[in-house]
This record gives sequence, structure tokens and C-alpha cells, in this order.
Amino acid sequence: MRRLLTFLLLACLPLLPAIGQATPDVLRVATGSQFMKTLEPLVDQYQMETGNKVLLIDGPSDEMAAQIEQGMPFDMYFADDSVGSQKLHALGRGEAPKTYAHGKHEQQYVVLVEGPRHELAERFIKYFDAHREVLRKAGYRLPGE
Repeated sequence: MRRLLTFLLLACLPLLPAIGQATPDVLRVATGSQFMKTLEPLVDQYQMETGNKVLLIDGPSDEMAAQIEQGMPFDMYFADDSVGSQKLHALGRGEAPKTYAHGKHEQQYVVLVEGPRHELAERFIKYFDAHREVLRKAGYRLPGE
């Protein structure tokens, strides 16, 4: 019996790294560094109000797009421009990009997943759309303005 238990525990060891990763109910969002300071408080507010979890990772917009292109598992990507999101879409990674604001450049996001994870992204997008005044207060122009 003890040998069987030891064998089962050893067989489960390769699964340990997966335990520390985002669970299926956590939305994984990549964002360009410039948009992080605006998006982070909105994500915090979203998590408090909805109970939904978001893992927010930032970096230079072009580097984030390159990581996603190489297979980094993000559900959404908020770019500081439209270059990375357009390229990802052209490569078959995600839906057609949508403009969320105008700063120095047109800024776009792209949903990168389908199925149940897409539903998580849609919930966040609805919240994001309902709270666009945060972007305006941060100095962004909204589409159509």
C-alpha cells in the first residue's frame, strides 16, 4: 500500500508547475507599459466589484506582441498602438482588433481566445466599455471623439 501511495505521489509531481499558473477562471491580460497605469486601477475595481480574477502582465508593447506570437498564453492584449494587435490578427492569433482609445497613436486590444475563456474576456470587455470615463480622465481620446 505504501509503495502504491509513493508511486502515485511521484506520478503527480510533474503536475505541480501547472498548479501555480492561472486557473481557468483567471483572465490573462497582456498590456503595453504605457497603458498599464491606466488599466491597473480599472482591473482592481473590476475584480473587487465582480469577484472575477485578472492576471495583468505589462511590458513594452512590441515585446508583448512578440511573446504572444511565440505562444505565450494570454487571453487579451491591450497594445499601446495598433501595430502588434494588427500583426497578431494577420497571423491568425485572435479576433479583429478593436480600437479602445487614441493617445499618440490609435490603441487597440485583441481577444486571443475562443470557447469558455472567450466568455471571461467578453465579461471584462463589457465592464471596460462601461467604464471608459477612466480612459478619458487619463487623457485618452475615445473612438468617435
